[in-house]
Amino acid sequence: MIATTTASRIGGYYVAAYKGTAEGETYGELLKSAEALGANAILNTCYDDALDVDTLFHGAAVVIEPIPASLQHLATNVPVFESAQAVERTKEPR
Repeated sequence: MIATTTASRIGGYYVAAYKGTAEGETYGELLKSAEALGANAILNTCYDDALDVDTLFHGAAVVIEPIPASLQHLATNVPVFESAQAVERTKEPR
């Protein structure tokens, strides 16, 4: 399965490798192009409807991997400093 989005990222995942530009005249061809490049996701998926363009669908073919649970705080809007303070507040006193 190839994940696609018009956004530049997919929540909970990071880009492990950039494989090139996937493209095709149909959405199905776009997915086949990404698969041939070794990608499991397409970011910034776009459809061009200009009459003089052969390739209509295109996007960045990438390999995405889940963000490890130990680094999930980096994927949120909570700064690391605040996360560290929250950990300090939950520690038991000595």
